[in-house]
Amino acid sequence: MINLIRGEFYKLRKSKYFIGMITLAFAFGFLLMIFWDHEREMNRSYEGAILNGAYVLTDGDGFGDIMLGNFLFALLASGFIVKDFKSSNITKSFVYGYKRTQVLLSKILVTMLFSLLLEIIYISVLVSYVSLIHGFCDSLNLDTILALVRTIILGIMYNLATISIIFMTAIITKSNFCTIVAPFVLIISFQYAFPNGKYPYVSHMLSYLPYIAGIHAMVRFASLFEIIKCIISSIITFIITIGGSILFVKYEDIK
Repeated sequence: MINLIRGEFYKLRKSKYFIGMITLAFAFGFLLMIFWDHEREMNRSYEGAILNGAYVLTDGDGFGDIMLGNFLFALLASGFIVKDFKSSNITKSFVYGYKRTQVLLSKILVTMLFSLLLEIIYISVLVSYVSLIHGFCDSLNLDTILALVRTIILGIMYNLATISIIFMTAIITKSNFCTIVAPFVLIISFQYAFPNGKYPYVSHMLSYLPYIAGIHAMVRFASLFEIIKCIISSIITFIITIGGSILFVKYEDIK
């Protein structure tokens, strides 16, 4: 398994997608900077609010941009996962005696870690920009540190759970089109996830999705229920997406 993980890391590092995706992550970070400035200029509710680097993290503006970041991860899944299935490169590992579950797990693990790196890049760009103008925080006390730790742990958890949905789509469909369309579907579900008069039951069900539960849990004074809901939602999503992908590949005839 260790050799498989090393092999996937080597393959990713040597591929044209490695530098390309990192470049796109930086570009996306600069795009978030523009969105940040525009939103603060247009929305007067931010007047008088504390807008610093810590605010970007603790109030969800950093990790909360996962809905846009999904397009970045869809490109990664299309180039690194779908391409391997279409070119039959993934079957070469079967020839060397590795189980399908091991091959797929190593690929998912490496892709997840690289996705986390991309996310750290574009969030760091935004946080650095805001911190340069407004500072990182007024006072770095214990409460602020605990809030940052909670935010980072929950943010990474629900973001990776959301990304795993994109990867599951890529693995099961093996289609570039479906993989690229997946983020649009998530955005549509996001629009219907908040309470509305037309579809209250739909909104309630969608509120348990990781990227919805995560946003509620990221609020500064989020309740313990919202935090637990985010954790459980993320864990269940991991089980469904990764477990479902492994079972699908295990019993599918891969040429």
